[in-house]
Formats: sequence, structure tokens, C-alpha cells
Amino acid sequence: MPRTLFSVLLFAVGCGPTAPEATVQVVEESFESQLASVRAARTDTVSVAAELIDDEQLVKLRGVDGIRQLLLENTSVTDAGIRELAGLSKLQHLRLRGARVGDASLKVLATLVELRFLNLPQARFTDRGLAELVSLEDLELLRFGSPNVTDAGMKQIAKLPSLRFLHLIGVPISDEGLDELEGLTQLESLYLDDIDVGDEAIEQLLTALPELHFHINQAHYERR
Repeated sequence: MPRTLFSVLLFAVGCGPTAPEATVQVVEESFESQLASVRAARTDTVSVAAELIDDEQLVKLRGVDGIRQLLLENTSVTDAGIRELAGLSKLQHLRLRGARVGDASLKVLATLVELRFLNLPQARFTDRGLAELVSLEDLELLRFGSPNVTDAGMKQIAKLPSLRFLHLIGVPISDEGLDELEGLTQLESLYLDDIDVGDEAIEQLLTALPELHFHINQAHYERR
């Protein structure tokens, strides 16, 4: 089976500076090899870190309906490629780094009713596209970046009944958008990166959701 060789640095666990402990060589099976394993019912996960996955590669998903986790760390996927996911009816966890997908993609993903974890950190969809996800009643984790989502998009997120973990990256919302999240009483964790909201709005949100674990720009927020 074709495989990719890459290196991973392991660091000691804990707070404060540490030195690298070891360099471990990891052998990763190719995308095609992993799809073959799913077809043979040996696994339900496809996880690719090094290999670049594009729209042409995703065509190979046709007929491979046993995937529950599709985790692709290096992609150039567009809306055309996302259409190939429409047949993955068992998909629960989707992570596509580098995929600059828009509203058409979210319309496709909204048909995957088993989806629980969705991670699209470099997307380009709008508030209208985000509204498509409201039909995903079991969605627990939503992590995305998009310069085209506004405060109105937060109103759509607030409609997700099972959302427990939310991470927004470079989304141009304001204090008013943050206010829209106060109704998410089941929300356990909120991360905001590269987002300009004020302390007053943050304090108001944490008053409404006192158990919320909140980070901003990769730092835990200390209440005043």
C-alpha cells in the first residue's frame, strides 16, 4: 500500500517551556489505501495528515459509505469536491483544513444528519450558508473560520439544539453578535480567535452562561 513518511515532535506534557523529547517517524497510509480499508470494513475512519487532498481525490469517495470520520489536514477542496460527500450518510466527524468552501458546501453537509463534529477553519461561506446547518440536530462541535459571516450568522448558530463546543476563527462579529449566543444554555466551550469583541460583551455572556469555558486568542479569559 502507498504510504507517506513524516516526522512528529513529541513534547513533555505540562505548563511552561519544555524541550523536545523525541522525534518519531510516523508512517501514514495513503488516502486510497484508507478508503480500501473502509470498503473492507476494517475501519470507519479516514485520517490523512501529509497528503494533499483535492476535489479529484474526493471523487474516490463514491460508494464508500461506511466512513464515520473523515479527517483531512491538507486540502485544496472546493464546493465541487464537497458534493462528493453527499453519499456519506454515516459521517459523524468531518475536518477539512484548507478547504475554502462556500454556501453550496454547507447545503450538502446539512443533509448528513449523523454529523456531530464539523471543522472548517478556512471556509468562505456566509450567514445564509450557516443557516443550512440548523437542520443538524445532533451537531455538538462547530469550528470554522470565514470572513463572510456576520452577527446575523450568530443568530443561526444559536438555533443549534445540541451545540456544546464552538470555535470561531477570524469571523467579523461584533459585541451584538456575541449577545446572540446567550441563549445557548447547553454550550460548554467557546473559543474566539482574531475576533474583535469587547470585555463588556464578554462579561455579559459569561454572566448569562456562568459555566462556560471561554478562551480568546488562545488564552483563557479571566473574569473581572
